[in-house]
Formats: sequence, structure tokens, C-alpha cells
Amino acid sequence: MSIQHSLLLHDPGPRPAYYRVAEHLWGTGCNVDSDGDSRTPDDEQWTELPLRLRDASEQRLDIDPLSLVPLVLIIRASQAALAEKAAHFIQSAAGGTLQHPIKDR
Repeated sequence: MSIQHSLLLHDPGPRPAYYRVAEHLWGTGCNVDSDGDSRTPDDEQWTELPLRLRDASEQRLDIDPLSLVPLVLIIRASQAALAEKAAHFIQSAAGGTLQHPIKDR
């Protein structure tokens, strides 16, 4: 990802399953490449989630923990709209507070 747009999600609760994030971004049955730390497909305690739309490699999302206690997730994407859409979806399920970092990279 050459240009990253990012948001921080402070103190979220249980997150939506990783495949629900992908489906929210790109539709049901989307062809994605994913990785992360989900123990099961329905795990709601994940803290790492990279997603890439296989048919459009410029569509990429990376979620990583900035800190674990308290939990702060950094949500980075190749496009600002993608980062916003993912962050708002996760926040709608998990709660927490969204914040724009001081400077996007």
C-alpha cells in the first residue's frame, strides 16, 4: 500500500467476524485474500485483519493493534473511503471511539 489512510478505534468490544467485514466492504461472496489472528471464522476477539480484494489489488485494508490494553486498533486502507467504511462498520458492531490520527501517511 503506497498511500495509507487510517483511523484509530479506541476500546472496541467484540468485533464482527472477519468475513462480515469483507462482505460489508465488497459484497456477499467477494473473493478476498485474508489473514489475521481469528481462531475460528466467527471469532469476535480478533485484533489483526489484513484483507485484499483479489480482483482489485488496490483495494486493501489492514487492521492491527496499536495497543492491547486498552485495545486500540489502527485501521489502514489504500483509499480513504475504504478506511472510513470499514471503521464505521466495525464501530457499529463493537462500539468504541473513532479518531483520525494526527497525520495520515
